[in-house]
Amino acid sequence: MRSIELATELGVSLVTVRRDLVELSDLGEVRLAHGGATATSGRVPPGDRRDRSSVRIEAKRSIARAAASFVSAGDVVYLDSGTTCAAMVASLAEISGITVVTNDLATAIDLVEAAPGMSVVIAAGRVDGATRSAVGELIPAVLQNFVFDAVLLSASAWDIGAGATTGALSYAAVKRSVLERAKRSYLLVDSSKFGAVEAHVVTGLADLDAVITDDALPARIVREADAAGIAIVLGESGAAS
Repeated sequence: MRSIELATELGVSLVTVRRDLVELSDLGEVRLAHGGATATSGRVPPGDRRDRSSVRIEAKRSIARAAASFVSAGDVVYLDSGTTCAAMVASLAEISGITVVTNDLATAIDLVEAAPGMSVVIAAGRVDGATRSAVGELIPAVLQNFVFDAVLLSASAWDIGAGATTGALSYAAVKRSVLERAKRSYLLVDSSKFGAVEAHVVTGLADLDAVITDDALPARIVREADAAGIAIVLGESGAAS
């Protein structure tokens, strides 16, 4: 799509569109072209984090409620970047004595505000303005200080064959580094991302303890996953908060 068309459709300036397209290109989500950009995956690239926060809210909440059952008092937890993992804040705030390590700046602030007594650690690195999270070679220096009882991971896409994938190599590298230090690992991802495949592999789904998604996932997919040795946990939409 051409930059001028995006600016008109979104009601923003051409300068803003060009800046955001450069950021998405750095993430591997789009390929820049003369006058505009194309999505690398064939899907419409995600917008600003603030826009993603308002998408599929109840699905994310149902995933968060289901994921909370896999975290116990006193656990050391890695909470990945992204709006699906960010939905975990309220649930984690209710679990006593946990330590949460995250590379998501917005989530870290929300955790501190929701549970002032919680131990929250930022895995620091280069800040990505589009996602409000940190990436880069500095993060492993923080991660090497921990063994995680539970890793709560996000992904841009997931598929039974391709596994959990993301559009940016830098994010995939961080996620793999975390998984190497996990006792238990869970992928938190909504059902709308199923069947899509991005460029960079994070992990095979069967290598995770479970994939936690919302109950809109077709029963056929759950059966196929089970046959492939993949555990699927479905959050219940509409459950009490």
